Amino acid sequence: MNQQAEIDTNAFTAFEHEGWEVVYAGYETHFCRLTRQSSEALLDAAAVAGNMRLLDVCCGPGMISAAAAARGAQALGLDFSAATVKLAAARVPEVEFRQGDAENLPFEDGEFDAAVCGFGIIHLPHPERGLRELRRVVRSGARVGVSVRTAAEPGNGFGLMYGAIKVHADMTLPLPEGPDFFQFSTPGKLDEALAETGFTEARSTIVDQFWDFERAEDMSRVIFEGTVRARGLVEAQTDPVRQAIVDAITAGMERFRAAGGGYRVPMPAVVASGLK
Repeated sequence: MNQQAEIDTNAFTAFEHEGWEVVYAGYETHFCRLTRQSSEALLDAAAVAGNMRLLDVCCGPGMISAAAAARGAQALGLDFSAATVKLAAARVPEVEFRQGDAENLPFEDGEFDAAVCGFGIIHLPHPERGLRELRRVVRSGARVGVSVRTAAEPGNGFGLMYGAIKVHADMTLPLPEGPDFFQFSTPGKLDEALAETGFTEARSTIVDQFWDFERAEDMSRVIFEGTVRARGLVEAQTDPVRQAIVDAITAGMERFRAAGGGYRVPMPAVVASGLK
């Protein structure tokens, strides 16, 4: 499994946790409208149906748990951010939500009929531990579904965002090192990670998702209001550099101008599953 050899787990986890306690509402505003576009595909990948007991790891504000409950499944959502868990409980009162560690799940072996992790695995200091825990807590014969963002490319939103950051930002600023955000961003890589963790019948697909914005300048708000690592890097820059990044993103939005007005930015996802 491809990730950096040395990560200060405590420093990275503290950085992520502090960040998510701040941006949880912005994440809901900006990213949940993306996540909802692949929620059904993720639940299908895990073969989630009515009366099944489902664990939703890194549940965020609970949109995947809500979709599972609508299928009749008994969902339980888990996230390490207390603020996010509180928001999820308010948004989806029919589902139970708990605070917990995705790399050390507080559940018995084989306790669930299925498990999913929507866009959370790349936020863990040791993603392979998270995958092993997903496998551990589901019963034999169960499927697990995992989703990640595709890699940053010129034709998608992350390509625009990170392209502007790489051109203008000082990338040597001392932020806690974390795993490669895009290490699983091709279907083959995610399949390999699932197989290395002990899953069989690993399979994946690309799911189209789109960000719709009214104004070009709205894209840069995503960094400051809904991300942790990108926000930390950009906020650590000088004022002129931050403005240069915002200006570059705003200018780059022209390539995504929609015919009917506004902007439509591709943000595809990789959705994969494996069998225990």
